[in-house]
Amino acid sequence: MTITLDELIIENRELLVDCVVKDAIGQIPSYGQAPLRLTIERVERWLDTLAASIEQNDPDILEKYLVGVAGERRREGYAIMELHGIVHITERHLQELILTSGADEIEQNALRALLDAVTDAARMVLSVRYLLGVENR
Repeated sequence: MTITLDELIIENRELLVDCVVKDAIGQIPSYGQAPLRLTIERVERWLDTLAASIEQNDPDILEKYLVGVAGERRREGYAIMELHGIVHITERHLQELILTSGADEIEQNALRALLDAVTDAARMVLSVRYLLGVENR
């Protein structure tokens, strides 16, 4: 059984949204204070963009999205660690899905390697854009 990371995200989207939102509310104070619908919509957009970037093998999709999010959240007063928290929570839940995906060990290792690369890149883009205050205009 061969499954790609984007397929794993798409096929488990509803579960991922529920898990990421629940953990974000419980672990990141500002997410607990935000309206639930807003948090759900933000997580949905994040997962959809992540899947599209992977599926199209186009890191610019993810970077453009993250640049906009970093600027928006910075203006709203969110700390960079809150954004990194969402990436970390998503990464953790995707790692769990990889383990239960039915993929063999070699496929799981490849999925984990891609997940590591994508989430590391996301954290880097967020940090650079957030800290420097650079936004897509």
